[in-house]
Amino acid sequence: MEQNKIIECLNDLLTDAYDAEEGFKQAANSAEGHPTLVAFFRRQSEMRLSFGHEIKQAIAQHGGVPDKGSSVAAKAHQVWISVKEALTPEDDGEAILNECIRGEESALADYDKKLGCDDLPADVRTLMSKQRASIAQSLAATKQKEAAAG
Repeated sequence: MEQNKIIECLNDLLTDAYDAEEGFKQAANSAEGHPTLVAFFRRQSEMRLSFGHEIKQAIAQHGGVPDKGSSVAAKAHQVWISVKEALTPEDDGEAILNECIRGEESALADYDKKLGCDDLPADVRTLMSKQRASIAQSLAATKQKEAAAG
C-alpha cells in the first residue's frame, strides 16, 4: 500500500477515534441519572482518546501528519443523541445505549473495511486489529447493558 494511502487510512481512523471520544463524553453527560452508565461511557471515551494517541504515533512513524478534526457524520450523530435525549424521559438510558450500539457497529464496519486491504503494513494491521477487538468488547458490554435496561 502506498504511503499516502496508509496515512489517509490512519487519519480516517484518527477522526473516528476522536468522534467516538466526543460521542461517549456526550453519552456520559446524557446519562446523569445512571452512575454505572456514566462511568462506562467515560471509560469508553478515555479508550478512544488512547486510540487517537496510538494512531497519531503510527501516522508519524509512517511519515505523515495527523489530522485533528471531527467528521460531519459524528456531528450529526451527536446532535441526534441530544434530540433523542430531549424526547425521552430522564431515567431512560436505553435510548442512549441504543445509539451507542449503532455507533460501535459502525466503527466495527469501518475497521473491517480498512483491515480488508491486503497490503497494510504489519504494524498498522496489528494496531487496527487490537483496536477493533477493543471496540468489539465495548459493543458486547453495551449490548449487555442495553439488555439489562430493557
